[in-house]
Amino acid sequence: MEKDTLYLKQIEVGLMQNFNYLIGCADTKDCAVVDPAFEVDRIIKIAEKDGMRITKALLTHTHFDHMDGIEELTKQIALEKIFVHKNEAQALRKFKEKVIEIEDNAVITIGKVSIKALHTPGHLPGCVCFLGNNFVITGDTLFVGAIGRCDFPESDHKAMYHSLQKLKELPDDTVVYPGHDYGSAMTSTIGQEKVNNPYMRVTSEESFSKM
Repeated sequence: MEKDTLYLKQIEVGLMQNFNYLIGCADTKDCAVVDPAFEVDRIIKIAEKDGMRITKALLTHTHFDHMDGIEELTKQIALEKIFVHKNEAQALRKFKEKVIEIEDNAVITIGKVSIKALHTPGHLPGCVCFLGNNFVITGDTLFVGAIGRCDFPESDHKAMYHSLQKLKELPDDTVVYPGHDYGSAMTSTIGQEKVNNPYMRVTSEESFSKM
């Protein structure tokens, strides 16, 4: 039943080929925006055109190109809650009254739709992927054919390797919605990535560290 009520839209924004996502419940018209950045006006208009109300923001991590639009979003609409992993909540201290700190396996409800947060550190310590019914929004953890950078001061190659192992445990037909349009297609599946993505094919921490 939940699958029939799902509202999900992938929208490319900005000059860094970012993907924003609108995800919500077609029955209740409740909606969340994932990683709002750059084109907040456009995102709001798309939701309104579809008859949806944006009440929540979900962040895969707190690099500026994934949260740049939070302030403008809070000015333009009655945003109720901002969900971010506890390891990166400090970056949102300005919006403290709206911030909900989440951990691994936290469940976020949007109308009749439930989303699970999977803690997938590596790119940053608080990276999360948002798992729904047969899909996963992967932020900068997993791209189509690649992964997010692990050369930032707070990055961790070992953590990224184990995060990818966690994603490999999802069903092969799980649709992958990445944080950037950096691959040969806008979406993929876990099964396709396990076959085609060199970082997903690695079977040891040691081998991964040499890539």
